[in-house]
Order: sequence, then structure tokens, then C-alpha cells
Amino acid sequence: MDAATKMTHSLAPALRVIGNKYRLQILQLLDSGASTVGGIADRLGLPQRTVGRHLGILEDYGLVRPDVSSANGRFYALDRQKAAMLNASFISLMGRVGSSEPSTTTRSSAAATEENLPLAVPQTPEACKSCQNASFVREVLDELDQSIDKAQQYQARLRQMSSQVLTAQEEERKRIAREMHDDTAQALTSVLVRLRLLERSAENERLRGGLTELRELTGATLEGVRRMAIDLRPPMLDDLGLEAALGSFVQDFSRRWPTEAKLTVGRLGRIPPDVELVLYRIVQEALSNVARHANASHALVRLTRRGRALRMVIEDDGLGFDLDAVRRSRESGLGLFGMEERLALVGGSLQVESATGKGTRVSAEVPLPQRRR
Repeated sequence: MDAATKMTHSLAPALRVIGNKYRLQILQLLDSGASTVGGIADRLGLPQRTVGRHLGILEDYGLVRPDVSSANGRFYALDRQKAAMLNASFISLMGRVGSSEPSTTTRSSAAATEENLPLAVPQTPEACKSCQNASFVREVLDELDQSIDKAQQYQARLRQMSSQVLTAQEEERKRIAREMHDDTAQALTSVLVRLRLLERSAENERLRGGLTELRELTGATLEGVRRMAIDLRPPMLDDLGLEAALGSFVQDFSRRWPTEAKLTVGRLGRIPPDVELVLYRIVQEALSNVARHANASHALVRLTRRGRALRMVIEDDGLGFDLDAVRRSRESGLGLFGMEERLALVGGSLQVESATGKGTRVSAEVPLPQRRR
């Protein structure tokens, strides 16, 4: 093994240490003067625990050292002698690698540096196993900390995007519901009135029978349009609040489906509009699942307030299902995912309990903001 290769292997641990961008930034900051962990954290915009780990690694390799302590914490300073030796070693290595016939100056400089190399790279794996292990652990923790920070940032972006999507969805629902009520429903109402007049004035019995069928079909279509508009955005929710809107929805559900649904509501007090909308959508989705899949005889919706939190439970005596299988399903799992996402936007949580043949219980809890005095 030639001298350049030996030097490369010797320098590798130290070069790996300063290869981290945060540690390099710390060295650059300390080059202008000693600083505390808090001071470095503020300058770089990093958590203090992250800065502390980086400093620990740099200290293990002899590149920084504790300086003085004060009321603001311990100061760290750059070990300029060790840093200079490392720099000289690196320059010497570049001279060896970059030239097949290095100059006399380069050879003598490199030779002098090789003699002092243990000082330039004081903590090699062979020289200090415990320090190397400690540094390795710190590096792993540091990388884990960075991964957690990135994951949290990514999750925050996803939450923000999800919030924007749901907000846009609700606005679009409101717009479509308004158009269906103001345009489509009004037009069908006019058609219905005309058909009634024609039906009354028709002298031909066969023609009158056809007009009657057409009027009934138009009336059923009008009722369907109104129901769709209410499902998209119930005006009662904005006008009268959550309890009234849920009461109307549960009553209509029992009328349309063979499942008998009941609603019990405790004393709720004032509820923010966004929380009301989220809870209404949860009931809407849960009872829709009951109607489509549960084959239940009874369903119960309970809404109570405990301190500064709202708790809602929707349970049925239906067929139940395999919760894990539903979560894995692309289609069935979307309903649960949608409920969880809506609740997360208002700081709430969802719990689903179900088993085949034992019914289903959906529980949601939402914290309420503290009232301002």
C-alpha cells in the first residue's frame, strides 16, 4: 500500500466527520470565535440537542474543545492546531494524488505531516475504540434526528395539503348544493307546476294518465335533487347548528333505510363551525357505511361534552367487519382514512372497534379551544 493510500485511510474518519454540512457550519462559526450550544443553535436554526451531538462528535475527533463556562452555558472553541494539522494533511494528500512526481517541497511537507498525523486525526478506530463507538452512536442518533425532522416536516406538508383539499372540497360542495337548489330544483318545480295544470286540463283520459306518471317522476326527481343538495351541504348546519342538523339527518336516515337510528345529545354549549362540520361529516360517513354494509336493525348516535372535549359515538348491531382487512383495502379503507384526516385537522382522533358478527363502534373525540376571557 503506497503512502497516499495509507494517508487516505487515516484521514477517512476525520473527513467523514467534517463531511456533514451541519458540522462544517459549526466549525465555520467557531472559526470566528467561541460560542455556546444555544448560540450555535440559534445561528443555524437547529435544535440544541442536535447541535450538542454534532459538537460531541467534533470533540471526539479533537477538532473542538470546551473553552469556558458561564451563566449562558459552556462555550466551545475551535482547536486551531488540530484543524491546521488536518488541513495540512489534506493538502499533502491532494499533492500526492494529483502528481505522479511530487516536488521536493511537497514530499518534505507530506513527510512532516505524516509524522504528526496521529495528532491531526487523534481518534482513529484503532487508537480509541470507545470514542469511535461513542461517535458512531452520536452519528446514528444525529441521522435519526434528521430523519425524524424530515418526516415531521413531510407530515406537516401532507396535513397542510390535506386541509387545502378538504377546504376546496367543502367549498365545491357548497357551490354545487347552491346551484342544485337555486337552478335545478327551481326548474323542476316549474316543470312540476306546469304538469299539474296540464293534467287537470287534459280531457283525454289516456293523456291524463301519461301526464300523471310524468308528474310523479318529476316530483321524485325533485325530491332526489333536494336530498342530494342537503347531503352536499346541509343549510340547517349553518342556520341552526349541529344538534338540529344531526337530528334531521338521523330522522331522514331512518325513513330511507330499514335501520332504526336514534340520536342522543347532551349539553354541548358553543361549538366552532369547523368542528360542527367535521362531526356532521363523520356521522354522515358512518351511517352511510351502516346502510350499505352492516345490515343492522338499530344504530345509535351519541354526542356528549366532557370538559373541553366533544365525544361522539356511532354504534350499530350489524354484521361487523375485519378492521385490518378494511384498512388494507384501497376502496373500503378510504372511508376510514377520510374520517381520520378530517378529525386530525381539528386536533381530533378516531377509534374504530368492530368484529365479524359483533357490530361496529366508531368513536371520535375533538378538543375544544379554551374560551377567551
